[in-house]
Amino acid sequence: MRIDKRLVLIVAAALGAAVPGAAAADDAVSESDRFFLTEAESACASGDFPAFLWPYANSAAVRARYTALMVVTGAADSAREEAADLYLARDDFPIMMIDYSYVTGASARRFDVEGDPARLDYVAVDFGTLADDGARVDWMPGRFEPGEGDGPGTLIEKTGPGGRLEFERTIDCWRLTGDIRETAGAR
Repeated sequence: MRIDKRLVLIVAAALGAAVPGAAAADDAVSESDRFFLTEAESACASGDFPAFLWPYANSAAVRARYTALMVVTGAADSAREEAADLYLARDDFPIMMIDYSYVTGASARRFDVEGDPARLDYVAVDFGTLADDGARVDWMPGRFEPGEGDGPGTLIEKTGPGGRLEFERTIDCWRLTGDIRETAGAR
């Protein structure tokens, strides 16, 4: 029988019971992360992978919950498996969504420090499928021709190396199993 730890904490809190570590665990997750965790759970429940990628890309807490124990990382020709805790500790997920567009994770982190939106590097994101209902996300930074609706528009020029993210389908969601990045010379 599987016991949901969150349910135990919620019931204990409702009954006023003292649960060791419960307050610390709750304080460790920001309001933003709680929002993204809820969004990820909703996307998982509806089977909507593009909706799942948004909270995954924008929240370290979501990545911690939905990353496989081992992740294949590196360049395609030299990729290797590494433990999820080492992968997550680098905190350099390659893409992030700001407003309705994906940008490189590096430019989003720079934006957080400098606040200059002109320095955001937008990326094209292409969703695909893998065996056993897994998902693949190919991403490529570039210059875009404005289009209609949300997003950066149509990719007209690649401006740097991109990569791909691979997610395997689990019983109730997806989890990251691969973060393969092109080398600077690959275009």
